[in-house]
Amino acid sequence: QLNLPAGSRVKVWVQDEARIGLHDPPRRCWGLRGVRVIKPRQQEYQWCYVCGALEVVSGAAEFQLLPTVGLELTQGFLEQIAASDSHAQHVIIWDQAGFHFRPGDPRLPERVHVLPLPAYSPELNPAERLWEVLKDILCNRVYASIQALENAACEALQPFLKEANR
Repeated sequence: QLNLPAGSRVKVWVQDEARIGLHDPPRRCWGLRGVRVIKPRQQEYQWCYVCGALEVVSGAAEFQLLPTVGLELTQGFLEQIAASDSHAQHVIIWDQAGFHFRPGDPRLPERVHVLPLPAYSPELNPAERLWEVLKDILCNRVYASIQALENAACEALQPFLKEANR
């Protein structure tokens, strides 16, 4: 079904995206008994999206911050993944979001093949858990701007990139 060239090196990626913003719901936190926990809240409605892909075998990671989601931006992220190893065939496993390409779409970058997960089954995508880790790091804080939030997100994702390069 994927029509991969015989004898080619194949990299399998799980991909997902998450919206992060200045108006995120507070997360649970611990406090001393009898001491009221104060969690800051921000009322601005600004957000961005983090696209992430994790390579299944090597643990390599690719991330991209996007102002919104759409087919053109998704295509740019797929090109980034394809450029990570120009000699491999890249198989992307992802959900069936409206801004994801379907198998066989002529706009897919060269050497990129997609496998959609069944509809309404986020539990099948291991990349989903990545966002819980990221949101735990970013939660219960007030950021001065969306740029400050993006900087904090980039810093929080650095360990995933460093781990992949070991």
